[in-house]
Parts: sequence; structure tokens; C-alpha cells
Amino acid sequence: MNCLPLTLVLFVTGFAVSAFAAEEEALSVAAKAIHEGRAAEAAVLYRDMAEEGDGAAQYNLALLYLTGRGVPQSHRDALFWAWRARLSGMAEAPSLIARMSEVTTPDLRGELAARLIDALQPRIDMGEGRAMLELAAVYLEVLPEPDLTQGLVWQALAAALEVPGADEARDTTGARLTADDRLTAESEAVKTLSDLCGKGLKGQAICDVMF
Repeated sequence: MNCLPLTLVLFVTGFAVSAFAAEEEALSVAAKAIHEGRAAEAAVLYRDMAEEGDGAAQYNLALLYLTGRGVPQSHRDALFWAWRARLSGMAEAPSLIARMSEVTTPDLRGELAARLIDALQPRIDMGEGRAMLELAAVYLEVLPEPDLTQGLVWQALAAALEVPGADEARDTTGARLTADDRLTAESEAVKTLSDLCGKGLKGQAICDVMF
């Protein structure tokens, strides 16, 4: 059996525990596959779970892309999945992102932001407040130059949907804007909500109140 890089060994033996038994089992199966030199099989398992939003799988898949185990090495894909893991709340993700700082050019940050926005859009269209807070983080932390206005728009919507921590994040971002820019962002949030309600959120309480 091939020896894995130390970082990957530590990663495999330090999985975050999933909230669901089936996901825990899949993570264990994937870890076993890596230990047995079948990293490509693990990558398939991780990708399926990662696409469904499992933070541990997202983090693990990022590491496979970074180390080139089971998949061709790709810093683009490693960063994408590391950021997905960070947005999912994986505490280990920021340090993994930091390991790739030397290759994270402004152009790559813009490309990464676009991929993350596309990945979040279906959840946002369904009215998921958590996805809106994650989108705000993309505008504020991933883009080469933070877009405070758009960040505030999505934080305001997440706060209106009572996502934990969104109101504090909204107020922090709002304090960084001029009064005029903050008012612009608040108006844009209402317009964005109207668009979402028109796409299919009609019947939700917030749409009934506002429109």
C-alpha cells in the first residue's frame, strides 16, 4: 500500500462526525478506501456527499485535489471545495485555504467566486436563508475586492429569515458602509426578495408580509 502524505493521513484519521448514520458510514468507507490505496473510489464517495452539502466530504475532497490522490492535482478544485467546506462551517477549512494562498491570484479568486455563486443559487432560489448568508461571505471574503453592498444585501435577507448570526454580520458590514450605500443595499435587498418571491417563494410568510 502506498504511503499517504502526512497531512492526508492526519486528515483521514480526523474526520468530522456526520449528523446522519448513513453519511458517517460513507465517510468511513471512503477513509478505508484511501488507506487501502483506492483514493479514486474515495473521491467518488466524497464528491457525491460534497454535492449534497456535507462539510466533511467537501473538506476531504479538497484535500484529495490538493494532494493529487485519486484525482489529478488541481488547486482550482481544491480551493473550490475548501471554500464550500468553510461555508458549511468546517473549522479546519480556513487553514487549508491558507495553504493555497500563493496560487490564489486575483483572477482565480474571481473565477472561484463565480463557481461558488453558481453552486449556491439553487438553494437561494428555494429560499434557504443559510445559503444567503454563505453567499454574503462569497461577496465579502472571496472576491478580489469585497463587494460590501452585495454582502449586506444577502446578510439582510438571511437576518430577515432568522439565520443564526446573520443579524450581527449584517450590522458589522453595514457599519463599514456610508449611510447612502447602506440605504441602497437595503433597497436592493427588498428588490431581490421580490424577485425571489416571484420565482416561487410565494406563500412563504416573508413574501406575504412584504408583497
